[in-house]
Amino acid sequence: MTHTAKRAMLARGGIGIAALSMLVLAGCGTETQTAGFADSEEPAQTTEGPTQASEDAAPALTTDPGFVYEDISKDVTMTGTIRPEQGEIITPSGTLTVNEVQEVTAVAAEEVGLDPAPGTDGEAAEYGAAQGEAFRIVDVTYTPHSEAPGDDVATSDLSLVAGGAQQHLSALEDQQDHRILVSAPDDGSTRLVVSSEGHDQYVDVLTGERVDDEVAAAYYLPTARQELHHTFAIDDDAFPTKTHSSPAEDVTIDYSFQIVTATLTAWTADDGWASPGQAWLEVDWNYEVTAEHPVIPGSIEKLDAALAIDVDGEVTEETIHVEDETRDAKGDQTASLAVPVDTTEVGLSVSGDIEVGMLYGSGLEMAGEKAAEFSGDELTVSFAAR
Repeated sequence: MTHTAKRAMLARGGIGIAALSMLVLAGCGTETQTAGFADSEEPAQTTEGPTQASEDAAPALTTDPGFVYEDISKDVTMTGTIRPEQGEIITPSGTLTVNEVQEVTAVAAEEVGLDPAPGTDGEAAEYGAAQGEAFRIVDVTYTPHSEAPGDDVATSDLSLVAGGAQQHLSALEDQQDHRILVSAPDDGSTRLVVSSEGHDQYVDVLTGERVDDEVAAAYYLPTARQELHHTFAIDDDAFPTKTHSSPAEDVTIDYSFQIVTATLTAWTADDGWASPGQAWLEVDWNYEVTAEHPVIPGSIEKLDAALAIDVDGEVTEETIHVEDETRDAKGDQTASLAVPVDTTEVGLSVSGDIEVGMLYGSGLEMAGEKAAEFSGDELTVSFAAR
């Protein structure tokens, strides 16, 4: 990385060359002259001590506007620490956490890869922020999501926008920590940019606060996921069977429909980002329907079922259709639909119909009714903050 800096004029140190010469000459007066008080008991004017004069006359070094140093060490003197309230930036691939923002007045030249000022004879030189700007060290940690979906994994990147220009800092692919030094003006225009799957989220460098975002809003809901594992109570059905000459035992149908989780999220792999002001409601559910007989398994000739999702009176159905399954029909499903991001309550219910038979060549056949309807009571899922 190329770092640039500029050296301020000597006058910025608080004393000019001519004035400094006069002070030096004054210091060469008679050795018997001593400082004292006049009759007015006011202190007499004296020259500054050599230490103070040296400090005031030292050249002030400043970085260029928008100066950035990507990973500064912890051996920096801080003047203040800010811990943001909205310090988490959630993306489809992981979470960037702003741990704190540190206020810094000056940094040593060697800490940021800059050369000391000419004429310092190797003495430690410090740089301040550009004129009209302030130094901030943004301490961040990125943690990828624990799930590893393979080839379809989402990607994220970290950049910085300063002075209208965007500079890439890091690909957010694995666990990582960064301490980013930035010279930033006080107008809030300098921001970290967290980009993922075509959408950008922003962090104010001066405060470490995430900027509110209508597209990603569902990520920051107080209650966004419910682990339900709820199985609907559905009565079994029994259908009579017979042999060629006499009645036989019934074939029994057992229904198991379970809601695993219900989640409000800002992004899904299939649908991408939600529209502004909306969220994706994802419902993970599964089913297993069995046709049991003491002699030989029954046949599920046709199964049609629907998961009904009621959001503010608007009902959407996720359907399944199965044919010609021996003994059982089962599967895992995910329903996804767009809902308002402020949705607090969702109604879930299942219903369907089934038609059964006995396997050809088993010596058993249906003796009467072979079709039935089924349903379960509605489950209400709440996303309201508690």
